[in-house]
Amino acid sequence: MFDYHFDVFLADTRESKEIHYSIRYQVYCEEMGFENKDDFPRELESDNHDQHSAHFIVRHKLTGQWVGAMRLIFQDGQPLPIEQYCTLQEPIRKNDIKQSAELSRLCVVKEVRRGFVDIDPPNGIEDENEAIKETCKVKLFNNHQKINRSIIWGLLNAATEYCYSNNIENWYFITTTALAKVLRKGGFN
Repeated sequence: MFDYHFDVFLADTRESKEIHYSIRYQVYCEEMGFENKDDFPRELESDNHDQHSAHFIVRHKLTGQWVGAMRLIFQDGQPLPIEQYCTLQEPIRKNDIKQSAELSRLCVVKEVRRGFVDIDPPNGIEDENEAIKETCKVKLFNNHQKINRSIIWGLLNAATEYCYSNNIENWYFITTTALAKVLRKGGFN
């Protein structure tokens, strides 16, 4: 389903990274309010971890609309953010041959996730007064829950291929309970 409707790209140029940061700004600053808009006057949400990350973006084939993003943060000689901000039950695996990475900033734009109800943040429950209307710039997608999951799986598949090619064996990811269940059903531990 994903490959029929979407393309996923490794954002490895300045222009593609700006698309990635723009999607993050839209989701985390404008739509969910997790980050303060005023901290990003160029409307590009980024942080220090982006310097040692691989960025991925998803585009809807029919409309050309950018609909999702994700990044993998590498250890790069320093602790992963999850090690800095969380108490872990077991240490992050460090190995000279195989690396570990932290999956973060996995996001899908509101037009796609609007039909997906999750009891935990970060997937918000939409206010009906702020319902998205279809316009010449915004095309609504049918079957939102399946599309949302398809985009997530497409991003995870791209990251899997990237990691396989780059000797990255382990991922660490802070997520909601609902998404963790979906990932476990799909075979992620």
